[in-house]
Amino acid sequence: MIKTPGNIKNSTWNLANIIVYPVVFLALTPFFIDQLGEDDFGIWMLLNSYVYIAVHIVSFGMGNSITAHIAEAMGKQNKSKLYTYINISTKVVSVISIATITVAAIAFFIFWFGLNIFSERIDDILVIATILISIKFWELLFQSVLKGFERYDLASFYNIISKLLVLSAQFVIVFLGWSLLEIFISNVILNLIMVFIQAIVTYRLIPEYRFKLEIKREEKDELFHFGFWTWLQTIISVLAYQIDRFVVAIFVGPAVAGYYILASTIINHLHMAFGAVVGWIFPKVSRKKETDSNITGYFTTLRSFSVGFGLLVILITSILYPPIFNLWLGTDKFMKMNEYFKLFLVFESFLLLTIVPLFYFNGVKMLKFITSLELMYKSGIILGLLIGFAIYPSAESLIKGQIVALLILIPVEYYLINKKVLFTSWFNESIVTIIPSILISAIIFLSSWQSTLILTLVTAIIFKVYYLNKKRFKLRLLLE
Repeated sequence: MIKTPGNIKNSTWNLANIIVYPVVFLALTPFFIDQLGEDDFGIWMLLNSYVYIAVHIVSFGMGNSITAHIAEAMGKQNKSKLYTYINISTKVVSVISIATITVAAIAFFIFWFGLNIFSERIDDILVIATILISIKFWELLFQSVLKGFERYDLASFYNIISKLLVLSAQFVIVFLGWSLLEIFISNVILNLIMVFIQAIVTYRLIPEYRFKLEIKREEKDELFHFGFWTWLQTIISVLAYQIDRFVVAIFVGPAVAGYYILASTIINHLHMAFGAVVGWIFPKVSRKKETDSNITGYFTTLRSFSVGFGLLVILITSILYPPIFNLWLGTDKFMKMNEYFKLFLVFESFLLLTIVPLFYFNGVKMLKFITSLELMYKSGIILGLLIGFAIYPSAESLIKGQIVALLILIPVEYYLINKKVLFTSWFNESIVTIIPSILISAIIFLSSWQSTLILTLVTAIIFKVYYLNKKRFKLRLLLE
């Protein structure tokens, strides 16, 4: 079977995959805002959210399911199951992709006869964006297979190339003064080319594989069972992390939504970067659980590393972003998004505690348990943002409501995790675990460097005593 790269190599490539594109896109953001105008930029960001949401919901959780079961087949050294999983996944993606193209065709004919939903211009873009979604399903398939092989280097490399190629075309199109419609048409063409390239790369890893129209009920049921639970998790996530964007767009306006979504997108990519550093634990524990029953060490070690790395980055970001963003966006644009970004940093200081549980419990197939945890705190996020907006209808109130929800529910999540698998002190797991996040959140809003220094030292001491305790942190697991 295929030899897998080490954890550090996977983390590095995964991190590069998350960071490179956003950095380049954000560097070009002032150009896009100036050339497109704030309203069209806001519409563009919303349409990108539509593509993202549709791909993750309509794929029915197949991406994570494919990765987990291919990794499991690798752990069992079972080529027959490996090929069967790929066959079934290919058929499912084919059906979903064809269905999506059909929806786009129906929408095209509806709009052709003048039955517009929004405006003729936006409706035309929606049709092209829906075609793009159908192509994205194939990208999801090949990316998931590569990750199942733990070949994050290949998955990340081709994903980076694809995104940068698309972004380059978008820059040229906007520079030439063309419209959003041309932007999405170029997306379709370039994504189609990159999907073919990724298909070739993926199939070269499994030269003995041949597609067959086989239906094996056991493997099919395994894929769909896993996919169903991760699909539920995706729906919960999409609602929790995307609904606020549409609330802002509808009730506050697309111009404000553009800056709100920009701040949210930066933090979202920061969250994805934190996940990328430890994301290899998902296929790793799927493979390891077949041969090693003592894998809880991966959970505590990766949690310590994830929280420490994440809070350090958030602290540094909170110090450096004002002058950098001011230079990047200009004073006027920076002031329009500054408060949103600061609040989202606080939000992320709590949210990063949920990263490792999601990867770990999906990897060991404790699907009902992790889905119930995701439902609990993300429902709290939705309720929090709605209550916050109801009390005071502003974009800032949406974020504050979400922060309060996490502050209450993350300790509950860790209490349940401890009761289920860790079996240590409930007080430590529920209360002490979240204290560094609370302290970093306080630092973000402090103006005194003396107070910042004191709280930083207190945070470091608590982290060293609790998170880096020998019982919770095993360096060798990171360096495998």
